[in-house]
Amino acid sequence: MLKNILLTAMLALWLPHAVQAQSDLPDLGEVSDATLSLADEARIGREVMRAMRESGQMLDDVEVSAYLNELGGRLAAFAQLPGGHFSYFAVNDNSINAFAMPGGYIGVHSGLILATQSEGELASVLAHETAHEAQRHIARMQAASNATSPWLLAGTVAAAILASRAGGGQGAMGALSAGMGLSISNQLTYSRDFEREADRVGMQYLAKAGYDVRTMPMFFARLDKANRYSDNAAFAFLRTHPVTTERISEAENRAQDYPVVMRADSLTYLLVREKIRVLGQTPEEASAYYHTALERRLFLNEGAQWYGLARARLAAHDLAGARSDLAEARRRLASHPMLFTLEVAIEREARNWPAARRAVHRGLAAFPQNLALQLADVDVLIDSGARDEALAAVRRQLERRPGDASLYRRQASLYADRDDLRYHAALGNAFYYEQRYGPAQEQYQLAGQAKGNDFYLRSSIEARLREVEKLLKDEKAQSGKIGQ
Repeated sequence: MLKNILLTAMLALWLPHAVQAQSDLPDLGEVSDATLSLADEARIGREVMRAMRESGQMLDDVEVSAYLNELGGRLAAFAQLPGGHFSYFAVNDNSINAFAMPGGYIGVHSGLILATQSEGELASVLAHETAHEAQRHIARMQAASNATSPWLLAGTVAAAILASRAGGGQGAMGALSAGMGLSISNQLTYSRDFEREADRVGMQYLAKAGYDVRTMPMFFARLDKANRYSDNAAFAFLRTHPVTTERISEAENRAQDYPVVMRADSLTYLLVREKIRVLGQTPEEASAYYHTALERRLFLNEGAQWYGLARARLAAHDLAGARSDLAEARRRLASHPMLFTLEVAIEREARNWPAARRAVHRGLAAFPQNLALQLADVDVLIDSGARDEALAAVRRQLERRPGDASLYRRQASLYADRDDLRYHAALGNAFYYEQRYGPAQEQYQLAGQAKGNDFYLRSSIEARLREVEKLLKDEKAQSGKIGQ
């Protein structure tokens, strides 16, 4: 499967890294850039992200994504990587893992989020992975290997993607093995030092962002202990990030240099955690979990448990139960946008459009900048058949976020079977901002053939089509380099 192939490739090739541990940050200049530039890393990362999106393995949820990027962004603000970019995303996988990809893409499995017992523990993992990327470990791995070129790294990833698209899982693994065999000895030699540097630098990010750095060795030690008493393959993080007693002790000793910080978990962390739990289980499993947790008082926050139970009831189409549980959650929690988006979801399921709109408006009155509520506003208008209002709402949102592919998909749905020119143009824009240039080219060509007299729109389509054709040509040229 593409999921296993790509994650094996990324974790085997990119996470074990080489560097001498030292008290000051290392010089990341000429050697790293000479072997793998930031532009090279960005190109490779974009290609893998595109494949992951197409495979459906990413957890496509606006609230989860917004939270991870807000938390990760707080940490990345202290990463000294001029020209670097960081993007955080969730992978829909119950195993406990996280990884850093070329181009600043930081992935975290849903299973790892559920394994954390505080927001500080989750922040510690994101800080560790951010440090891997900010310290240019990928490029420095390349510099440490005389046999491996940056294009072999890209070629290995490309081989996995192409083989998986063709259904050839075994062929992809063969290509990966060939690529890894050229540099595996160097990777194994240096992996401990890289992990220690990521611990040390990650702790700096944690401290500056206001978290207690002790959460990092605490979380790693707990995973290590649990893994010793379990023959469970779920602890993939420990295979890709080797944890030793010595490394944990070093991190614990280093933590003594920092003050103890008492920081409460954010309500967003607590609610996102429960939303992920429900998404990863059947409604029956999730309901049973919450009933047991509430009965035995086994939880981080009681209100968050009622929120999770409400979501489980919604998934089971028990709308009365979902409304009742949401009311229980509200009695125990401060006002939060995720409580409003859940109310909207319940009323949408009930097809009670007036109630859904009232919930959206109350939510936006309290949290006007919340993206999930803004999108919910558009979705309720679409569901209720208020096409003109929905189009106006989409246009307003596009003025704020012109690169949001999900908005263009909503726009396309509103033009379907009504306006072929605008339908294909909107769908082409969605593919374009998802960096899926082949499908984008096809949609722009269909838009060019459609009827319509909008001169400005046709001009923009023609310009975008020329840009996409150039991008596809460049991609083909890069593929030629990889094959040389």
